Amino acid sequence: MLESPHIPVLPNEVLALLQDTRNPNPKWFLDGTAGEGGHSKLILQTFPEANLILIDRDAVMLERAKKEIQKEIGSLDRVHAFQMNFSEVDETLLSDLGCPGLDGALVDLGVSLFHFLHSGRGFTFKNEEPLDMRLEPQVGQKTAADVVNYSSVLHLKKVFWEYGEERWALKIANNIVQTRHKKKFETSTDLAKLVEASIPRKFWPKESHPATRIFQALRIEVNEELIHAEKGIRTLANSLCLGGVLTCISFHSLEDRIVKWTFRDLKATDHFEILTKKPILPTDKEIKENRASRSAKLRGLRKIEPIKESRWEK
Repeated sequence: MLESPHIPVLPNEVLALLQDTRNPNPKWFLDGTAGEGGHSKLILQTFPEANLILIDRDAVMLERAKKEIQKEIGSLDRVHAFQMNFSEVDETLLSDLGCPGLDGALVDLGVSLFHFLHSGRGFTFKNEEPLDMRLEPQVGQKTAADVVNYSSVLHLKKVFWEYGEERWALKIANNIVQTRHKKKFETSTDLAKLVEASIPRKFWPKESHPATRIFQALRIEVNEELIHAEKGIRTLANSLCLGGVLTCISFHSLEDRIVKWTFRDLKATDHFEILTKKPILPTDKEIKENRASRSAKLRGLRKIEPIKESRWEK
């Protein structure tokens, strides 16, 4: 299967923030969401003396990133790869690697196009696939089908409204519960067709499928994405060495809100400064060349004071 080459989002802007680290000889960087390895390759090329800790919760994506880095850089000698959630990075992992603190870290909160186009896990409504949506299928957590088939009306409404900001949340939830009494939801098209039938045609979004928000909400619920985002941002911020920089790319308002509020909370401790008063957005040129970048927002944070005891470490 031929795939279009992956283009990292906001590449120059990410590198500019990471290069703003106050350490003259940066040695340790972390990519918390390896994805296709696009940003990782740029970091390794920009900092030829530095090590890169490569993290992804999806084993398939981690291997794809390593393969791309190997092809572009020629070696994985400076890469330390771990299949895990970036929120699970801790002092023990860094210490075992001999890392005294991170000079820079990146978290790209978006889901790779690979998941939508080629994973076969039901992330998209364009193909008939099992309604799974797990980023870590080997872990065995609930699937999207489990959520749809066994959650109460109120829970489904809450998920669709809070994670998808879907105005038809209650009607869709009611229709799901009524329909599953006759036949359980098994595929992505099963769900997409129900959503289409639940929203009056005149209220369908002009530029997206009517099920887009529902699929986003289920994906977030299944993978606990927003919970891990906040925990991971705090963890990585505390793992920075003095002068180190944390960068975060988000792709929808819920993610960006968490990044913004968490950065503000960390700044209030007086140990950090926010480098981006407003999120950095892609240029018109980038959006034209890379459609996937159109909703991206980039924010940056720097550690400016040592932390003797973090109230986030329990």
